[in-house]
Amino acid sequence: FLMDKFDNPQNNLNNVIHIAGTNGKGSTATFLKEILEAHDLSVNIYTSPHLINFNERIRINKNLISDENLINILEEVELKNNDNPITFFEITTAAAFIAFKQFPSDINIFETGLGGRLDATNIIENKKLTIITKIGFDHEEFLGNKIEKIAKEKAGILRKNIPVIIAKQSKDQALKTLVNNAKELNSKIIQIDKISKDTKLGLVGDFQYDNASTAFTAAKFLIPSISLPKVKQGLARTSWSGRIHRLKDGKIFNLRKNITVIDGSHNLDGAIVLNQYLKKQSFGKWNLIIGMLNNREVKDFVKIFKNYINQIYAIAIPEQKNSLSALDIKNEIDELGFQTKTSNSLENALNKADDKIPLLITGSLYLAGYALKFNETIID
Repeated sequence: FLMDKFDNPQNNLNNVIHIAGTNGKGSTATFLKEILEAHDLSVNIYTSPHLINFNERIRINKNLISDENLINILEEVELKNNDNPITFFEITTAAAFIAFKQFPSDINIFETGLGGRLDATNIIENKKLTIITKIGFDHEEFLGNKIEKIAKEKAGILRKNIPVIIAKQSKDQALKTLVNNAKELNSKIIQIDKISKDTKLGLVGDFQYDNASTAFTAAKFLIPSISLPKVKQGLARTSWSGRIHRLKDGKIFNLRKNITVIDGSHNLDGAIVLNQYLKKQSFGKWNLIIGMLNNREVKDFVKIFKNYINQIYAIAIPEQKNSLSALDIKNEIDELGFQTKTSNSLENALNKADDKIPLLITGSLYLAGYALKFNETIID
């Protein structure tokens, strides 16, 4: 109803690409954006959450939305909403719809928040293409704890007769559910075109080849005369902060003078990716600074990559009321045989951690964002 008051901008956007999934949404969206931009197409992209600045959620043709435009739009939304109940994500999504209509582009990419069927982004009817990335367990309190149920929620973004790309799935039941939903809607399933493992990617981790392949498949659908050198250029220059993000400068980097990786993983699939990454490195064991929200399975998360961990420092995520306390985290992890130390701040944990040993900071995108902010990293 709110969008009616703005004349439904979401249904008057060019070439909308809608992406849902548990893992890989942001990376896939960013790979796709870079490939399209390498072909001189203009792209608007809506992602979440932000790591440091709210503006990161709404990017207009290579730039974060300006403070001035964002404030003007949010004030207008608030005025027309007239004190009706609205969530943080809904108001942000409304702002993205209005911004993308005000500043048109060739392609508009939207990433769902969580789920799909009931997601605020899903009021878009005119879609060019839908993409479902890898499905796993996350936000079970909202989406259910059966993989078929989660897949069905994500498939809620599909539209009748609109093609869909289904990324490589690790769970057969998820794939089966997605395929059945696509068939019911006569949504043509576009086969994935794989990116060679020799291709240089701007993002770290073998799993990124799946995300890059999904993005490449989408780009081929959008650009029939696609140029492979431009695809490679786009994939190589892709960056996505807070995902296996190795610091190259900044406050933490200067403090430690050793390898420091910040990663926003917070579910089991994320932990598997971390385990694969740590396994490939030749740095021996890592120290770990961890903070997690109170709806997360700390012990199960750490258990997956525990063989590569030396000493653990537990902290509460700063500025997050739903964070687990450092002590709660310690009690969980110590059941795995660690002697976890607790710290009352990130800075305190950084000072305690031996800088002769590489360091991993993980457990939450909120913690990743806080650590990048503390490091004075600039996200543009």
